[in-house]
Amino acid sequence: MYKDYSKYQTSDFLTDDYFVESMLRPDNQSEVFWKKLIDNQQVDVNEFISAYMMLKSLHKNKPDVPDERVDIIWGKIIRSINSKQKRKNRYRIVRYMAIACSIAGIVVFYLLNTSKPIQNQSILDYANERNIHTKDLSDKIQLLADDQKVDVDGVEAELEYHSDGSLKINKHSRIEKKVDESKNSIVEKKHKVTKYNELRVPYGKRAFLTLSDGTMIWVNTGTTVIYPVVFTDEVREIFVDGEIYADIFHDKSRPFIIKTNQVDVKVLGTVLNLTAYRDDSNTNVVLVSGLVDVKPRNGKSTIIHPNQMMSYSDQATTLTTVNVEHFTSWKDGVYMFKNEPIEKILLRLARYYNVTMKLPQNPSGISCSGKLELKDDLTQLLNGLSEITSLNFGVNNNEYKISFAGK
Repeated sequence: MYKDYSKYQTSDFLTDDYFVESMLRPDNQSEVFWKKLIDNQQVDVNEFISAYMMLKSLHKNKPDVPDERVDIIWGKIIRSINSKQKRKNRYRIVRYMAIACSIAGIVVFYLLNTSKPIQNQSILDYANERNIHTKDLSDKIQLLADDQKVDVDGVEAELEYHSDGSLKINKHSRIEKKVDESKNSIVEKKHKVTKYNELRVPYGKRAFLTLSDGTMIWVNTGTTVIYPVVFTDEVREIFVDGEIYADIFHDKSRPFIIKTNQVDVKVLGTVLNLTAYRDDSNTNVVLVSGLVDVKPRNGKSTIIHPNQMMSYSDQATTLTTVNVEHFTSWKDGVYMFKNEPIEKILLRLARYYNVTMKLPQNPSGISCSGKLELKDDLTQLLNGLSEITSLNFGVNNNEYKISFAGK
């Protein structure tokens, strides 16, 4: 919101869609937004309170408010007040305290006049707190659940969640408790607080993940996926840093949203490939079937149809028609490409096999078409490429030094 509310009167607030919506159906963002305006004296408090009181008189149903929720909100307000006291005279302090009390009343009103459950931490905020980086990944596939870490041996792993919250890893039961009895979902009265699981797949490894709603996800190398054990909200959300191929279970009443560092991908029932590595400058969404709406964090939505790819980089969006096999074949252990720069092919192989490749600074100008069996030994693949190009390579301690004859 960038609207100027400094001159708003009561009638203006009551005809403002955002004010009314955020009073009746508040969330963390709107709570912070209004508190910030009042803290910075960018709104007439008397008019604001007057509008709030008029709305209050129209809403009588008042479910119980958890005391700990009020304590948290009040604590935030008190800390904000304390940080300013030294710079204000006595009159200003008293006035600020009155405003703070009004804020507390408004926040309590938020909670009293809506049947919405306690606000969970958003999955994007959670991911940002985790500060995921591929360099921090273990050499093993890892599942982080409820402050516990499970290492999965092998190059590939299969994780299957059921609707009751139980989990099988590589066909073996891992979590037997039902979701409402386990620590993965805390149930208090009618309020649920969702906790997230985090699947980390390092370079050189892959995983297959079935979510509790039946959505199937092939997780490529160097990828982290964050998701709830059971989808309890009206919207199903996951976070991805890396590359996935996903077959989204169709549920018209609960849209499925894949969040990344740059874009949100909203679907109902769709098969797609998403590439969104934190270390890459661009994000690609390739649609196999269905329909998706891709919205950059700071930009307009783009509707994608089957056989189209949306690329987002440097706040610019491009939409092209593609052969989807070239972007999805990796899940079957095959890398297909057409007229692709050999440097891009080599870097993709380095990521897939978890090795380091040192390339010449100047582009070779060589492009290739074909396919590679990713289950083959990397040296075997590079020997194959050297037969059809001027590529030469040497290996030292898992580091591949690449050169091109005549370059």
